[in-house]
Amino acid sequence: MLEVGPRKLSPQAPLVLFGGTFDPVHRAHISAARAVSKVLHGAPVHLLPNAVPPHRPQPMADGEQRLAMLRLACKRYPELVVDDWELRQDGPSYSLNTLRHFRQQNPGRPLVFMIGADSFNSLHLWHQWQDYTTLCHLAVVPRPDCALAPDQVQAAFPESDAEQLMRQPFGLRLMLKRPFLDVSATAIREALEKKGDCPALDPAVSAHIRRQHLYNVATLNSSTNHEAP
Repeated sequence: MLEVGPRKLSPQAPLVLFGGTFDPVHRAHISAARAVSKVLHGAPVHLLPNAVPPHRPQPMADGEQRLAMLRLACKRYPELVVDDWELRQDGPSYSLNTLRHFRQQNPGRPLVFMIGADSFNSLHLWHQWQDYTTLCHLAVVPRPDCALAPDQVQAAFPESDAEQLMRQPFGLRLMLKRPFLDVSATAIREALEKKGDCPALDPAVSAHIRRQHLYNVATLNSSTNHEAP
């Protein structure tokens, strides 16, 4: 089920896809997604939690819990769309399959795949990575101290500005200068297990984690029992 915000946009407005485990979703995810939307004149950003990440450990929280946390984190931002498409598919959540699906659904629309600089730098190691050039643009979000991508990757997606990117459906690269994706989900989970909270999380997400006892968070104490559901 797709959860679309209230704002109506042109069918030719860019569509941004942001996949990940979101285990849990944190402030850097939200600020990066909003930054990409803003530079693309309010384009919707679909946040797609993976069902079965093919190249990393499996999420600690199940799909429904990660969807619930995303809904809470995105609630105030109509440009952010919580999308469960990958969770409804069988097998590993390959980005290539997701891009092919959304390209088929939006033949002439600018389709933007949002990734961190570390992922862009290793794109040449991804399965059939050259196919991405005829499916989507890239919006690359910076990470601290990240090396430059290989020349072949940079050449495959020529750097452009937002205006040019919005005039064609695929094949260009937008390099954001900020915000940095400098938050570690592993560190967040460790903080939750030890302290029961983490400042990198939206308060509503933190409250949900405590209520549901996710990430080995201890049983609620009397001061949190009175939080609104």
